[in-house]
Amino acid sequence: MLDDHALIREALKIRLTLEVDFKVAGVYETGRELLEGLLVQPADLLVLDYQLADGELDGLRLIKSVRTRHPDLRIVIFSSLDRPATVNMCIRAGVNGFVGKTQASDELLKAIRMAALDRIYLSPEVAAALEKKPVPQLPDDEHHLQGDQALADYPELSPKEREVLRCCLQGLSVSQIAIKFTRSRKTISGQKQAAFRKLGISTDGELFKLQSQLKDL
Repeated sequence: MLDDHALIREALKIRLTLEVDFKVAGVYETGRELLEGLLVQPADLLVLDYQLADGELDGLRLIKSVRTRHPDLRIVIFSSLDRPATVNMCIRAGVNGFVGKTQASDELLKAIRMAALDRIYLSPEVAAALEKKPVPQLPDDEHHLQGDQALADYPELSPKEREVLRCCLQGLSVSQIAIKFTRSRKTISGQKQAAFRKLGISTDGELFKLQSQLKDL
């Protein structure tokens, strides 16, 4: 189990220890501690926070590192950062479940037990936000997407929203996109905001951060 907040680590350890079918093999604060600890004390399943302290590996990089070193290890994400695009990227990166920290602890227990059976689990709230469960993709999949293409091909986006998003990722402004497609600025702005809502973001900065994370996946 990895979380950079001491109180959450202790609370989760106590809660998980109460379950007769669980055994907590290790509790870690940093990604480095986790990777070193797994070499000493192997585990069957990892409960991982997605957003760690400054200076730490971001969620996707850490998932990739764990997957590379321990391909059979099941991973359940337990995080407050549960926007649809983040959940989608995590599932595509190979995690077995995603539970928001605002959910009851019973949801996490369900996720752990489902993941142990090699089944993907999303809490009801997360699943409702996604509307459609994402499909895991292995890094060597011939259809594996990276960077701006992965974001632009997010399945919930309409064709026009994908066009606008691709242009945004190329650095074009709303006005420039409107000229490019001979549409009104208001129409382009509406399509851009609709795409942002489906990705669970609200600013250009968050868009480019998602792009950067996908390129590192």
